[in-house]
Amino acid sequence: MTSEKISEPNEHSDAGHIDSSSEPVSPANSDPALPSFLTHPGKVDRWLLTALGLITVYSLALIPLRAYLLLNHTFLYTLLTGSSLSVLSIAARTPYQPLLWAGLVTVAALSAVKFLVVYFFMGKYWGQAFLDWIFSSHTPLWYRKLEGFVQRHIYFCLFLAFLPFSPIPATILVAIAGIRRLKGWAIAGYVFLLALLLKCLYLYLGVTFGEEIKPVLMTIDRYMMQATLALMAYMFLVIWFKNRKKS
Repeated sequence: MTSEKISEPNEHSDAGHIDSSSEPVSPANSDPALPSFLTHPGKVDRWLLTALGLITVYSLALIPLRAYLLLNHTFLYTLLTGSSLSVLSIAARTPYQPLLWAGLVTVAALSAVKFLVVYFFMGKYWGQAFLDWIFSSHTPLWYRKLEGFVQRHIYFCLFLAFLPFSPIPATILVAIAGIRRLKGWAIAGYVFLLALLLKCLYLYLGVTFGEEIKPVLMTIDRYMMQATLALMAYMFLVIWFKNRKKS
């Protein structure tokens, strides 16, 4: 992240002021529901959209491998995802190795926050239009009720997002920090510190409870997988219903 401004939000003045004698605009490009970074993407827009697509593919590809990697290639899973549960599992199997623990929590924390930089820049470059697009122009009730609080207390909300099993999406909060033009280095350092503290907590649990924590680990992983799949199904259904109503 960086505190320097990449660019002001796209105005796309050439695309926005089309002479009446110009060629007709295609329906896709004239849809008022679509933000300008989709209808008339610039160079930075394309980079950010590509990054978002790669993040999505990366995350979806890891879902079916989650249980296998967590139980059989735990450190690799830590490197790929920054999983707190994998930190707990490794700590349970490697007691009294402080150097390994320090490296483990550092790698896990870095991996856990590695994609947040993209969301920060999407918020900084696209502004409020990014959130409108994420919410499909139907902002959830919880965000409408708490928007003012989140805007005023972004650091506190980020702290809540990094509590164990927190449902608060850190990606959205980091995007809001970008929209507000907060210092990138400050947000980066803060979220890394929060992630590091969270990994240290799971390290402590693994060292304290040892191998007997494994059944709990497997149960938590199963429920998390079910919750993830249910959330994905809900999102696809919402998008499908909205597209059906528009058509």
